[in-house]
Formats: sequence, structure tokens, C-alpha cells
Amino acid sequence: MFLSNREKEIVTLLMKYQGQFITIYEIAQQLAVSSRTIHRELKTLEQDLEALNISIERIPKKGVQLKASSESLSQLRTELNQMTAVDLTAEEQKAIILYALIQSKIPIKQYSLAHEIGVASTTLTKILDELETEAADYQLSIERKRGSGVSLTGSEAKKREMLSQMMVTNLNSTSVYSVIENHFVYQSLNVSQLSMVELENIFQVERILMDYLDALPYTLTEASYLTLTVHIVLSIERIQHGENVAIDQDIYNSVKDTLEYQVASSLAQQLSTIYQVSFNTAEITFITIHLRGAKRRKDEENSNVQVRDDNKISRLIAYVEQHSQYEFDDKSTLTSGLKLHLIPAINRLNANIETHNPLTEMIRTKYSRLYDSVEHGLAEIWPDLNFPSSEIAFVVLHFGGSIKHLKEKALNILVVCSSGIGTSRVLATRLNQAFSEIGKTTQASLSDLKQLNLKSYDGIISTIGLDIQEPYITVNPLLPDQDINFVANYLNTRHSSDYKEVQTTTELSDSESVNLMVSQISENLEVLKNVQVDETTVSNWQDYLLKQLSKNHSIESKSQFKQVLKDYAEEREIVLDPYPIGLPHMKHALIQKPMILFTRLKKPLSITSSGQTREINYLISMFLPENSPASQVVSAVSETITCNLHRIDDLMQNTIELQDSMKQAFIQETKKILKME
Repeated sequence: MFLSNREKEIVTLLMKYQGQFITIYEIAQQLAVSSRTIHRELKTLEQDLEALNISIERIPKKGVQLKASSESLSQLRTELNQMTAVDLTAEEQKAIILYALIQSKIPIKQYSLAHEIGVASTTLTKILDELETEAADYQLSIERKRGSGVSLTGSEAKKREMLSQMMVTNLNSTSVYSVIENHFVYQSLNVSQLSMVELENIFQVERILMDYLDALPYTLTEASYLTLTVHIVLSIERIQHGENVAIDQDIYNSVKDTLEYQVASSLAQQLSTIYQVSFNTAEITFITIHLRGAKRRKDEENSNVQVRDDNKISRLIAYVEQHSQYEFDDKSTLTSGLKLHLIPAINRLNANIETHNPLTEMIRTKYSRLYDSVEHGLAEIWPDLNFPSSEIAFVVLHFGGSIKHLKEKALNILVVCSSGIGTSRVLATRLNQAFSEIGKTTQASLSDLKQLNLKSYDGIISTIGLDIQEPYITVNPLLPDQDINFVANYLNTRHSSDYKEVQTTTELSDSESVNLMVSQISENLEVLKNVQVDETTVSNWQDYLLKQLSKNHSIESKSQFKQVLKDYAEEREIVLDPYPIGLPHMKHALIQKPMILFTRLKKPLSITSSGQTREINYLISMFLPENSPASQVVSAVSETITCNLHRIDDLMQNTIELQDSMKQAFIQETKKILKME
């Protein structure tokens, strides 16, 4: 039996309360996670505990408890004591290493870091390589010296900024940090790591902040709240080790008379009493800088900074409009958004704090003309400030969302995959999420290309190579960062046309029209009737699908279709890397009957393709007859998957959501067929 750290904590808590009920809310509070997380973990636990003849009894309004014999409980205790596994994501591992390097004033041996996060030394080397690249964005460097160890060099402020930003960027409901009533807390590090992150300090500082920040005329965003919490916890631990920071006198003079400095002073006084530490002027000034540079939900502050005058914002918009040749919609909303962003941004610049923006390069590529105009406009209107590329990119986003040209002339993009029902929908969803200038996407299979007028589309983007004369690009269906830049450059070369979809219609008699509608609706309904869920162990996915297709009477000849699947596997990637999902999908003349199959694998299945081996936990298989009109109904599965990759385990443990998406698509398609909308 293998349990994750959080599952282990839940079981330990249930054993502690053996013989009495404990509510899910109480478990969530004690483990600092949401009740939703506990519900999800209990479902998995029930299956694991079943092997030991242990069940989880649930009674509404009373709670849950373990139901087991004394022998089973004894065996469970033995297994728990023998478990030492750590289930940390790559980003959690980075956060732990970064935290350790920040806290240590001497180099740390590599074997110690590897042991801390439970990885091999070769894996640690890769993690450190990635961290080194990311640290450079914060003017930090990671030094590795043989015989000495690993150390992080650079300013204290930048170190804290990098750690806070790393946590914010990778925040999610199952990570080491979670959200309880809109506040951030640590949640899933194991016992050996709790001492390192000082869990209680996080809770206590958080509670104190809630009291003292009420004095401000604005509310911080959750991300800024987390950044400040982490900064203060790090400061306390550093002061406890007899180390203080220094700050430039001019920066102190610029903030000492502000409301934020008063709040920071009161906060520091309370923290000093609780933790028996002394916050000097520099430490209080650093807290002040964080407050003044924080992003806010509402900003009614009468700021003394130069952006206070709305005229400067209007000048910036006029400058960008003139030099970029773009027109912008709803300039009052654009003005408000820019003012809300630029007030804390200029405060950050005055305090020499730079905010990391992971989308900087993509924005610079996607909106190159707009980026250049914004960069020059900021330099002209605020000549005393040096806006870094990360801040410029944030401002560009405000302008990009208001471009009138993009709204009026949206691009019509053809998205192609082998079948037109799987990865094409995944890619189409990603494109719509990433590019506001795309107004319409049309999914097509290889065979569909023969019937389409390819010149009528503003661009063609495919997951596979195509044999066509029109220009096109191929990308990963999940659209990773490098492909986003690739697509951005491609779209910049395309010009939206006044495209009107050309459809060749043939006059049909009333009887023929009715028969066609009934046939289309029947075929769509046939798909819903052939949805299956399976949980099994698979050693060869092709043999498994052959067996299932034959069992479902979707194919007549297993021997013929075996070669079809083999060719498909050689020519296509089925793994939705980096997620543990296999997505085989196909339209083919040998398929007689549709089959949609959701498979939960009891053991991870290794799949090797293009020289890479990946493990998957789920197979989502979609097979349709060659001329089936049910593509939209089936593609709804791909769209739901794409929008929920962050919670794929939840989705696959309860596939009702996937099936409901198909039913909704069926209803929409039926309305279209009946011309009801």
C-alpha cells in the first residue's frame, strides 16, 4: 500500500480519534486544507484501506471514522511507520531548496538537499540547473562548489521576492500551499520539513496581518498577501539568527511619513513582542515597501506619486495609439485599469523592487509593435523612472485587451489533427485561451482537408504534418510556452479577412431533410449510448483497445484493425505530455460503431514514443466511424479535459462531468440540426 503524505496524515488523525466521529471540516482545519480536498482524499483512501479490511464509515452531521478490527488497525500502524515516501511536485521541490538556501548562511551539501526532497543526486542536478536559470531573472546566482556545497548569492530582498513569486505562480489546491477563506497557508510538507518552514509562524503572522492591515484604505490581493506573509516570516527567522538588513537612507526618507510606514511600525511592534525580536528601521522600511508596492483589489489612495494625475494616463494612451496605430475600446475602463496597476508599480520602482512576469517574452513577441510603443511611451511620460521589461509587459496586457482592431477583425483559424475529434479540440481550446485575436476555430481531420476551402481561413495550425500547399504550422496540442511564441509570430503574419463561411448547400425535399435530421440526431445519440468506464491493469494499450472495440462490436476484424492501431501509434503521439493521460482518438472506415472509453489504470502504463518513455494513469479513447457527424459531441470530452487538466485526477475518478459535457454538446448539436438556434 502506498499513501501520499496528506493521506497518511488523514489516516493518522482518524486513528487518533478511533472510536469516535470527526467531521470533515475538523480534519480540514487540522491539516490546513479545504474540505473539498479531504473529500477527494477520502475517496482514494477507501480503496487503499480496503486491502486491509478497513472501511471509512460516514454518517451525515456526525462525521467519519475508521471501521476496522484491532488486528487490521495494528497492521495499518505497522505500514504507516514503514512509509517514508515524499510526494512533492517539481515546483514544491524547488521551493524547498530555495527556502533552505535562503535560510542557510553557509553552503549546503548537495546530498543534504537531495535527501531533504527525497530525490537522487542526478535529479537534484537538473533541479538546480532550472533554479539557476530562474534565479538569474532576479539578479541572483546559485553557486556549486565541489567539497563546499550549494549557496545562493544576491540581495536579501531579491531572494525573498523570488521565493514569494515562485509560491504565487505555482499556487494550486493540492500544492504545499492552499487557500482557506482567501488566505494562504502551507499544507502538505512532511514532518521532517515542518521545522524548516515554521508552519505555526505562517498561521500566526497571517492572523496578525489580518488585524493590522485593516487600517489601510485598500485591500491587498491574495498574491500580495502571500508575498508579505512570506517576507515577514523570513525576516523573523533571520533576525532570530542575529542578522539584519540595511537600506538606503533616501528610500527610508521617501516612505517614513506614509500611512504604510505607520502600519508597518505598529505591526513590527506586535511581532517583536510575540517573537522576542527587534525590528530595526530598515526592517520596518522593507515591510512598508512591500505594502506600497503591493497589488490591490481596490485602490482609493490619494497617492503622492506622479501617476496621480489622470492626464498622464491619457497622454500615455494617446502616445501608444499614435505610435502603434491601434485603436482602443472603452478608454475609461482602460484608464482605470492602468491607474490601478501603475500606482503600486511606480511605488515598486521607487523602492527598487522588480516584479517577475513569466509571460514577458511571450507578450513581447505577440504584441511586438504594441510593446515598443508602450516602452517608449512610459519612458517619455515618466522620464525619471526606468521601467523593466516585466513591468512594461504588464502594461501591454492592459492595452492588448482593449485593442479595437482585434475585436472587429477576429481571425478564423483551422485546427487540424488526424481525426478532428481529439487533439484538435484540445489545441483549439488552448488557442482561444491564449490569443484574444482568434475569433473562431474550426476543427478538421486529415480527410476533411480535401473538402475544405483552405484559402478561406486566416491560418492553419496542426498537431501533425500536412500534405497541403497552404502555409501552416505544427505545434504541441497543449501549446507550451515555446509554441505560444511560435503561434504569436505566425498570427502576426496573417491578416484577418472578412471571412464568411462558404457552405455548399443542396436543395432537399421536406422528406429528405427530415430523414437527414433524424439520421444525424440518431448518430449523435448513438455516441452517448456507447460511453464506457473501465478500471483495470493494462500492459499493452493497443491490445487492450482491440479487445474493447471488439467486445463493443465497434469493429468486425481484430486482425485488420490491429495494423491500423499499429500505424496510428507509429505516426501519432497519444500521450498528452506532461500530463498522465493517453488520448487515442480516430475516425476510420473499419469502425462500425462509436466507442468512447474512459480507463483508469490500476498501475501506471509506460509508453515509449519518439525516443521518450512516459507514464500514464488514464486512457481516454475516442473512436468514430469515418463519416460520423458526431465529432462535436465527442470533442466536448477533449474540451472538458483541456479546461480541467489541473484536476485530472478528480475528473477521472468521477467521469460524470465528462459524460455530462457530451450530453450538453448533444443538446446543442440537436438544436442546431433542428434550427432552434
